[in-house]
Amino acid sequence: MFHRHKEAQQSCKPHNLPILKAAQHRELEAMEQRIQEEQRLMDEKIVFELDQKVVDQQSTLEKAGVSGFYITTNPQELILQMNLLELIRKLQQKESQSESSYS
Repeated sequence: MFHRHKEAQQSCKPHNLPILKAAQHRELEAMEQRIQEEQRLMDEKIVFELDQKVVDQQSTLEKAGVSGFYITTNPQELILQMNLLELIRKLQQKESQSESSYS
């Protein structure tokens, strides 16, 4: 678009240049607005997909009988579940390290 605008400005008659520049400015603003809207929609889609992954993980852990896990969107409960996952991960690492020192 920038290349096209520059070419149009170079071939434009001087008395039409302000009109051309105004039209190009409106076109640029419209494109920027479309890009912002597409980015917003993409962000919403990503957040929705991440939320779905959290629900899937909560459901799986709840079905596995892991204490403290159930489907929730409460931010405080989500933080608690994240801390529980981190604790489980650290315990697993510690167990793996102790098993490798006996080998």
